[in-house]
Amino acid sequence: MTTNEKIAKIRELMKRDQIQALIIPSGDPHMSEYFSDHWRTGTYISGFTGEAGTWVITTEISGLWTDGRFYVQAQNQLAGTEVVLFRASEPDCPSYTQYLHDTLPENSVVALNGKLFNVDQINQMKDLFADKDISIDITKDYGNDVWEDRPKEEFTPVYYLDEKYSGKTAAQKITEVREALAESGCDALVVSRLDNTNWLFNVRALDVPTSPLATSYGFISKDSAVLFLSLSCLSEEAKETLSKNGICVKEYEEIYSYLENLNTQATVLCDEKEVNYMLYNAMEKNHNLMLVPGTSPIPMMKAIKNETEIANTYTAYLKDGCAEAEFFGWLFEALENGETLTEWDCSEKIASFRAAQGNYVSESFTAIMAYRDNAAMMHYAPTPDNCKKLERAHLFLNDSGGQYYEGTTDTTRTFALGEISAQERRDFTTSLKGVIALSRQRFLAGSTGSDLDAICRGQVWRDGLNYRCGTGHGVGYFLNVHEAPPNFRDRTIALEEGMFITIEPGVYTEGSHGVRTENSVVVRKDIETEYGQFYRFETFTVVPIDTDCLDLALMNDEEIQWLNDYHKHVYEKVSPLVSERARKWLEKKTQPISR
Repeated sequence: MTTNEKIAKIRELMKRDQIQALIIPSGDPHMSEYFSDHWRTGTYISGFTGEAGTWVITTEISGLWTDGRFYVQAQNQLAGTEVVLFRASEPDCPSYTQYLHDTLPENSVVALNGKLFNVDQINQMKDLFADKDISIDITKDYGNDVWEDRPKEEFTPVYYLDEKYSGKTAAQKITEVREALAESGCDALVVSRLDNTNWLFNVRALDVPTSPLATSYGFISKDSAVLFLSLSCLSEEAKETLSKNGICVKEYEEIYSYLENLNTQATVLCDEKEVNYMLYNAMEKNHNLMLVPGTSPIPMMKAIKNETEIANTYTAYLKDGCAEAEFFGWLFEALENGETLTEWDCSEKIASFRAAQGNYVSESFTAIMAYRDNAAMMHYAPTPDNCKKLERAHLFLNDSGGQYYEGTTDTTRTFALGEISAQERRDFTTSLKGVIALSRQRFLAGSTGSDLDAICRGQVWRDGLNYRCGTGHGVGYFLNVHEAPPNFRDRTIALEEGMFITIEPGVYTEGSHGVRTENSVVVRKDIETEYGQFYRFETFTVVPIDTDCLDLALMNDEEIQWLNDYHKHVYEKVSPLVSERARKWLEKKTQPISR
């Protein structure tokens, strides 16, 4: 079926069930950014493969709401269909809920799958729709009705992550969570997000593409700790280790009946942005449970890495630096030899160089290998049937990373494959100046990401440009490559010692080129003065930055010195560990520069 035929089929089902609108989110029952293909109903219907989007189907219109990272991609992939693109990052674009409120008649019914929305989202919808008596049916999905070969949910072998990697036992983490709950006047917590359950219980698997996660739920009370997962995938060794840490294991889907039937009284901290609405319903039915809205303590605990995790992550980035050097050494040799290469070839090749590193598990996200105008799509990813051929001119962007037992990596480099335009050179230099400015910035304890954002973004603002995305994101430890809460947008969460975050400004010119340089950093203590404790960023990433792309007239002496010092560090760390081809490439690309 075509996209329009699939939408027509859904409208038939909506008419049968007297539904006026259907909402299909990007996500799974755990509010995940990355999730099993089983939950990609919107992608199946529309053909849009971006990581973030919400689809709405009414009797009159079908629309996709997505943010600025995916405008170009969505426009291309929705071409020829009836799906209307709503540019959600633009100030004049209504939210999908506001759109439904404004366009649906009174007493309409909006349908959705209650497992795929958190409590806060449903409550906001109820409040918004109330004045028009628009009701919400939380039992409809229609995915199985139109998707004949829908993939099953993935459940893979689950193992316990040793403390030499995690730095703490599961029992230690559970004790810390119980202490935090007690401080908030609660004694129980439902853990729903996959990175939260996997971090808390020190388990890992490969249930989610590019994230080493076991599909699971957790429940913590003052006298019990229960992990819900696929028991058939749990080894006896892992089960025994979990038991030694005071953890009971149950089947994945038992979480709903467990919460409905729990016969001991508990005051449950309910994170309404984490818990899906069906879980909330199960708890509401149990009179033994008193639900207290609040924020789970786990995301902040997880974001502040311990010294073992920090030391291991330096190792992970060193391995990744070796893989990147091998890749670029291969790439430029192949191009010089006249070989025909595509973006897809590059995607496959860098994965093979990472796989050659010790303790490698998988990519940390689908590699973005983008040549020329494809790089203007921030999250473009080539496929065997849709990829550009590389030529000896213009810019090539490589945004990729790996999952290792020692940590999760994420690096972007943009390299010239030959002659580049003056505008490409200026855009590259401007965005790099942003990386350098923020990397060098000392900041006072209590500073939020928002306090620092303009230090980086301001470099491209000077040219009247902007990037429709954040300056950086938190990174998990052998978990999700995107991890909240650290970022450079939030005005409420202070950056704290031990947080991992990326610095990645860019310039994206539709139809021409895209430029991004991305380093990953850790927040560390710096000087303490009469004004308080200051922090600084230390850089994990050890991959050269292409000096052939620079307009040195735009750089000052301090920026040039920072880059020379960085390249000296990269060469000293990486060159002893790579092949002769990669070493020669490193030597060439880390030479000092001057005006």
